[in-house]
Amino acid sequence: MVADLDGLQRKLEALKEAGRRAEEQLGDFGRMQERISELQVSSTAPDRSVTVIANAGGVLDIQFTQDAMRKSPGELSSAVMSTLRQAVAEAARRQADIVQEYVPDSDVREQVLRTQEQLFNRDADRPRSAAPVDDEDYPDSFLDGGR
Repeated sequence: MVADLDGLQRKLEALKEAGRRAEEQLGDFGRMQERISELQVSSTAPDRSVTVIANAGGVLDIQFTQDAMRKSPGELSSAVMSTLRQAVAEAARRQADIVQEYVPDSDVREQVLRTQEQLFNRDADRPRSAAPVDDEDYPDSFLDGGR
């Protein structure tokens, strides 16, 4: 009977310890979530004409200088897309760093870096079309008066 009580006491202590660890992990999760929600990254084009501000959820803002307005549409589009990719990629890396701190046994940062390398290398291999889009290439639409 004493052995049964000792066994129950040990189980109760183990349960209390598991509860304490769960509360600690929940607190860590809350702190991690708070840090991720506060995360903001700013990336500026080399010519300083475009700045993109991103967070863990995506793009927060895109800002243009007067120099941006002097660019051709293609140049401006290229500057925006390049700067946007940089900002979003950096936000993802920083988010992964935060998660890695709280879940050190994970390889989340390595996964993010590997995925970004695959995406960026694939995009670099893809040819870019410099030709403007010609409306003649698309079928008639009710929006263009049926021409």
